[in-house]
Amino acid sequence: MKLHSNVWLLMLAQAFIGSIGPLVVFVGGFIGMQLAPSATLATMPVAFMVIGIATCTLPIVRLFSLTGRKKGFLLTISIGVINTLFCAYAVSVQHFWLFCFSILLFGIPLAAVQQFRFAAMESVAPDKAGQAVSILLLAGLAAAFIGPELGLAGKDLFATEFVGSFVLLVGNLIIALIILLFITPTESAQINLTGQPRALRQIMRQPVFILALCSATVGFAVMSFIMTATPISMHVHHHFSMEQTKWVIQSHIVAMYLPSLITGILVKKLGAIRLLQIGLLALTSCIVIGFINQSYSHFWFSLVILGIGWNFMFVAATSLLPKSYQENEKFKVQGINDFAIFSVQALVSLSAGWVIQIAGWNTLLLLNLPLLLLVIICIIYWQKQPTSDPNQ
Repeated sequence: MKLHSNVWLLMLAQAFIGSIGPLVVFVGGFIGMQLAPSATLATMPVAFMVIGIATCTLPIVRLFSLTGRKKGFLLTISIGVINTLFCAYAVSVQHFWLFCFSILLFGIPLAAVQQFRFAAMESVAPDKAGQAVSILLLAGLAAAFIGPELGLAGKDLFATEFVGSFVLLVGNLIIALIILLFITPTESAQINLTGQPRALRQIMRQPVFILALCSATVGFAVMSFIMTATPISMHVHHHFSMEQTKWVIQSHIVAMYLPSLITGILVKKLGAIRLLQIGLLALTSCIVIGFINQSYSHFWFSLVILGIGWNFMFVAATSLLPKSYQENEKFKVQGINDFAIFSVQALVSLSAGWVIQIAGWNTLLLLNLPLLLLVIICIIYWQKQPTSDPNQ
């Protein structure tokens, strides 16, 4: 498909920057188990990463509104390079809270990366927005392998385990910086300050905004809650090898992004609402499969279906969000959207370690069902509005 070069450049850059997340998810729990004062705090580093994204989202959006996206991208990823070295140092001195703080600071580049999808959408015509988001999500295919492989390849490079993993990550971020130098500003990406922007509370009362925000937030929350607990459940509780655990996490992340080859087409043919419904069905299936048995195959199938369901819900929700704002409202709406998503994701990531240790895997799975019900209620509420478009 013919899309603006920005879309492809952003996708390549995101493949390298996006490896931060899979790397932290894969090694964060293991480092946490080694350094945390309590086993219930083992997933704290992963939670700190999400807390960092939530905390940095609004300041990053504000920065971009002042500097423009390209300068903002270059600045925030440069900070990410420096922080990666700091993270390697924290692991080398075996300081748990210093390590958590360094992971928290990854929120700066990762919050910036969340704006890639909006930059991609603004580089194409409105009817190609879904395709642009889908193309960008393909970066996760590379990140799914790069992140855990860096974790494993760098595990024993230095005297202290996993220091080398973060040293190798520095190279990824430098490559991404070079790619971002070739991004070109587009006319649609310029801030339009003409007209009177609406109050945020007025925008947030729109059914389409409520549906888009709720769907994206729940999709992220369910995905993060289950994914964060999986390495601990598999490796520590059910005694699967680190290699088996790595493969399940990698398969899950691939499943999050591989459907993007067709998701852009699906959202155009089926509409966002139908795609949301399919995503909800997939997440429900994930919970059922994971609940039935904790064999290796059940973990694998459950996590793969979890990734597919997240993809469908995220792309559908992202394509719905621009219908809720005008050009001169985009930064604040996009900022609030991402702040809500990652605040909730931080909460569930933070609680995943406690829940998996205290209540177990099956209880953790069942706690996701009320969240899925909330999305169903939002869909019904949206469909009852006289202005709703059944083809969306």
